[in-house]
Amino acid sequence: MVGGPIEKIKQAEEDARNKIKEAQAESDRILREARNKSGQIAEKAKEQAAEQNKILMKNAEDEAAKVVQKLKKENEAETNQIQDTAQNNMSKAASFIIGRVIG
Repeated sequence: MVGGPIEKIKQAEEDARNKIKEAQAESDRILREARNKSGQIAEKAKEQAAEQNKILMKNAEDEAAKVVQKLKKENEAETNQIQDTAQNNMSKAASFIIGRVIG
């Protein structure tokens, strides 16, 4: 009679140990999967950030090129105006000098 309940207790303890081992193995598996998945998510985030950075850089370069082009046009117009003014002043100066020398 005594052997029956003791055997049941031993069997229950063995079952509990097996369930703990199974739970630990499952926990380890889930943890490995979570680590792998977090690594994949981190890698994907890095790739997306790099791609976004490329897009932002391209947009900034395009915007800078537009600004440079606008400044070139403005500078060219100002240069032309200065050259025209200088040419007009040169004619006036030449006339003035000729008038002073001759007259």
